[in-house]
Amino acid sequence: MSATFVSVFILASSVLLLLFWLRSACQSILRQRFEQDYSAEVAEANQLEYLVIRKALSEYPEEIADYSGLLQTLERDYEALTYLLRNAATVHMGRYTRTERLLILDFQLLRLWVRLKRALGWPSWRSGLLEMATILNYFGNVVGHRLVTFPSRLPSL
Repeated sequence: MSATFVSVFILASSVLLLLFWLRSACQSILRQRFEQDYSAEVAEANQLEYLVIRKALSEYPEEIADYSGLLQTLERDYEALTYLLRNAATVHMGRYTRTERLLILDFQLLRLWVRLKRALGWPSWRSGLLEMATILNYFGNVVGHRLVTFPSRLPSL
């Protein structure tokens, strides 16, 4: 029985340390600053709303009660941005970089965490949505940077 307990303890500790590492790595990535902020241009060009949600969650989080609408909007923006990351102006056509994969995993875990917090009635679900919007902001900057770095080559008409 004690060997089983030790095994479970080691497994649980390893999972917690892995999650802690993932969160720390993602926070470090999200602190990265871009020379120019392309996120607003990408959001406007693709009719994405993550910047509006991020601003609302930052400025007056307690006034926001529409959990499902915000989550659906962020999920829709996530689908659009991950498509652009995978296919638009990239040397990694059809693939994500390691950094992008880490942030995608973090976004998916945050999605589950926010749903769990909301289901349990915990009031701190808004911070998870804010971090999801921050990840989308990072993706928007990456897409914009790539489009500037690798402009499409269209023949002159």
